[in-house]
Amino acid sequence: MDALDTSPQLAELRARVDHLLERIAANSRVTAAGLGTLDATEVPSGYALKLALGPLDALIGMMRLAREHKYRLLFKMVQRLYQAGKAEGWTAGETLPARLAWAPHTPTDRAAVLEEVVTAYGAGVLSLETAVSMLLEARYPIKDASQEVERIRAKAEQEAAVRMAEAAARRGRDDEEEDEGGGTGRLRQTGEREPAEAGR
Repeated sequence: MDALDTSPQLAELRARVDHLLERIAANSRVTAAGLGTLDATEVPSGYALKLALGPLDALIGMMRLAREHKYRLLFKMVQRLYQAGKAEGWTAGETLPARLAWAPHTPTDRAAVLEEVVTAYGAGVLSLETAVSMLLEARYPIKDASQEVERIRAKAEQEAAVRMAEAAARRGRDDEEEDEGGGTGRLRQTGEREPAEAGR
């Protein structure tokens, strides 16, 4: 018998499977990075990975855009049901506009977001509300952005009041020391003048 070597055919079948996965990822716009089949050693940087996920971001954005109006109608209907049932905490009148805010569907570099927020807020480029919203989108454990802003401002006011009280106390101690030093100097000057006047 002659020996049959089928290893080249097996290698071709494996390559065919990889080729089909790449075609599926390209046609569905999910990309290999979205499927998780992309080798991490092939990605030179996080920015390159973000570019690779670009088609997936566009696909998810289109899918969410098609349903955005439906979600707004859903929230409007829920508000009117609560108003009709006179639920506690719901005021009568016009319904408030509401929209659904989606969390990022890809992993987020929280350290980079935090550094960006701290730098921008410290430079006065961003407001406190925008900074807290960015942290909320980066999946930081913030339940309510408005309450978080109020807590941050209350803490800042408390720290400012403590610093003012410490500065006032320090200024008071300095004034007392200056008064004590000035009184001693006057007594010494008076004691030096008395012998001179007696000699005259």
